[in-house]
Amino acid sequence: MSRKLKTVLLTVLMSLAVVPEAILEESLAYADDDKPDPAAVELLNKFMGALQANGGDMDAAVKASMPLLHRSLLLKDGSDISSDLRRFSFKKAWENGKFYVAPVKVTRIRPTGVSAIGFKETAEAGKVVDYFIAKKPGVNGMPAPVKVFFPASGGAPKISYIGSI
Repeated sequence: MSRKLKTVLLTVLMSLAVVPEAILEESLAYADDDKPDPAAVELLNKFMGALQANGGDMDAAVKASMPLLHRSLLLKDGSDISSDLRRFSFKKAWENGKFYVAPVKVTRIRPTGVSAIGFKETAEAGKVVDYFIAKKPGVNGMPAPVKVFFPASGGAPKISYIGSI
């Protein structure tokens, strides 16, 4: 095979492998069981709003976010988030919140096998679902998964892991 033909074939294959973001956005399809839960989307919007509205003050962002977080992420008395969460996951989310679309755009949902979270007084039965949220156009990186916990009791969903924001 000639070098020119190889170059043309490689170019064609590479162009087929890259799917424009606009096409992906237009073709989001969910199975009936995997449609975004409106309560979870509202929760994610409130959380991203807390991060983005308090861009200059992490303590204010923490306070605004606490009602949205599962109690397993809080101190025992519920007065603050854990110091590890503050220094690592939350700090990263607070710094990177500006890179995400507001209102949030859920690009994918991935149910997990988790049926309970927490330990001792924070233990609670329910299910955890990963909600992947999109970044702003032009911002590098994949959508970030945020774990949303749905209590078996039927209570309001809460964020159980901030992770990759």
